[in-house]
Formats: sequence, C-alpha cells, structure tokens
Amino acid sequence: MAHVLQLDNETIEVVKTSRRGSIGLKVEPDRIALMVPKQFSDLTIESLIANEKDWLLDQIRKHQAEMPKKLVLKSGHELLLFGDKILYKEDHKTPVKSLQVMLEGSCLTAYMQTARALKAPEVTARKKIIQFLTQQLQCYLMEKVPLFAEQIAVSPTEITVRNYKSRWGSCYPDGRIQFNWRLAMAPKDVIDYVIQHELCHLVHPNHSTQYWQLVAEHCPDYETHKLWLKENGTALIHF
Repeated sequence: MAHVLQLDNETIEVVKTSRRGSIGLKVEPDRIALMVPKQFSDLTIESLIANEKDWLLDQIRKHQAEMPKKLVLKSGHELLLFGDKILYKEDHKTPVKSLQVMLEGSCLTAYMQTARALKAPEVTARKKIIQFLTQQLQCYLMEKVPLFAEQIAVSPTEITVRNYKSRWGSCYPDGRIQFNWRLAMAPKDVIDYVIQHELCHLVHPNHSTQYWQLVAEHCPDYETHKLWLKENGTALIHF
C-alpha cells in the first residue's frame, strides 16, 4: 500500500513492492514514485529518504529535465499530430449544433458554442479530440498496414484502434492487431515501427532473437524509434 512523503517541494509516493534489497525511482509527468522492498518499515524508509535526499533530488531533476512537456488539453497549448506540434484552441463564439473539432492548418479548433449548453464541455471536448486522433490514426493504418504486411508476408485478420494505457499495440494468435490511439501523436516513422513490430509477432509470437532479427530486417533503425517512445511515450500515455 502506498503512502506519501514530502521531499523539499516534491511529493513522493512510496510504494512497497517485492523488490529485494534495492529501491527504484519512477518519475512521470504527474507522479513521482519510490519503489522499496515491502519488508522495509516506515521508519527505515524515512531514514533512507533523509540519507539519500541529495541523490533522490538529483535523479528527480534529471528525469524531469529529460522528460517532454506534459500534453495539456487547454486552449492555447500545443498538442501533437504525427509528431508535429499543433495549436489547440477553443472557439466560444461561432455557433454550432454540437461540439465540433476541426483541423485548420496547424491549428486544431474546438467549436464550443453549441445550440444546447454542454453539461461537461471539457469532457466532451476531450472525447472529440480522441475521436479525431483515432480517425487520423485509422486512416494512416489503412494505408500502411497492407504494405508492411505484404513485405513481411503475413495476413492480419483485423486492425483496430484501442484505448491502451501502458502499451502501443497488441497482436493475437488469430491475426487480430490492435493499436493505441495515442500513436497518432507520434512521428510517422515511429508509427511505422510499431506496425512492423506487431506484424512480426504474427511470425514470432515472442521477443526472441529471431523475432528481433525479423524486425531489423524490415525496420533497420528500429532502435531509434524504440528510444523515441522510451523518451517521449510517457507524455503521450498520460494525455
């Protein structure tokens, strides 16, 4: 069970796990967690944090400096579409029948002045943005999946877009492949890698040496795209 401690201006969630004798630090856009062995007492944990204060703060600052900005659905803030920055804004003046989201150049506008007052405009706007990103990704997948499937010599049975919170895609033995809608915010080269990654699982349903050799054959620079997801994926996942 987790409890919270304060370290200078940072709030740290302490989580007891089955780790043996070591601690782990996890820094996310909206959460800092310290994983500690479950046998540690609260007094031991507090003493550990006090003794390792400088190291912990240094690691937290380092992770925060490397971390991409958190994506916020707020008028005037930037979002991402296929890796490119787009400006999100809300229009509260133009009358529309129902809330609409339109991409105009590099600006994504949510028209909020609806015929009937919205009970939860922020929630509705988020749903519309997710629908927009999902449609963008679906169109891209329709174009690219058949091409890569032919190259890898596989035949997926169904391609769908899902709301995953910790993965980019899934491949099932019956040929179904599912992708995270948040991939619409990643660069196209990265999306291509994820597509090839999942398609290769239709040949090798594991992460064996043979599997990665097949991935490398069709996506020679896959390690670059894996690194992009490692460095930037947290911001996308938490959107």
